[in-house]
Amino acid sequence: MELTNTQEEYLKTIYFLSKTKPEIRVTDIAENMQKTKASTNSAIKALKELGLVSYQKYGPIQITEVGREEAHRIVAANNVVKLFLKEILDVKEENVEEEAAKIKTILSKDSLKKLLDYTYKELKTRGKIWIKKFYLVWVEE
Repeated sequence: MELTNTQEEYLKTIYFLSKTKPEIRVTDIAENMQKTKASTNSAIKALKELGLVSYQKYGPIQITEVGREEAHRIVAANNVVKLFLKEILDVKEENVEEEAAKIKTILSKDSLKKLLDYTYKELKTRGKIWIKKFYLVWVEE
C-alpha cells in the first residue's frame, strides 16, 4: 500500500495515540500533530477510504487491523533508518529523528531491507548481539 508522507504521519499518530487513549478524537490528533481540525478531518477521511481507520462524523477514530499493520510497518521502517544513522554513521542524537523521517520517505521497501541487512551485518561484526532480535522482527514481516 502506498501512502503519502502526510498520510503516514497521521496513521502513525493514530497508532501511537491508540496505545495510550481508549478513544481518539479528531481534536486529539490535531493537537498532537499541531494541525487544524479541518486538515485532520480530511486526512482521516482519506485513511478511512483506504480502510486504515474506522470513523463516523463526531465519533471516535479507531485504527483497523490493516491500519495497525501498516502503521507498524511505517514505524519499523523509520526505526531501520534511525538505527543506521545512530549506530553506523554516528549521527548526533538531536538530528536522528528528523533526518530518518526524511530519508525514509524516499527509500523503497527493497532499499530499506538492504539497509537493514547492511546494518545487521555491520553491527553483528561489532559484537552488538541485540541487533539479531531487531533484525528478526523486521524480516518476519
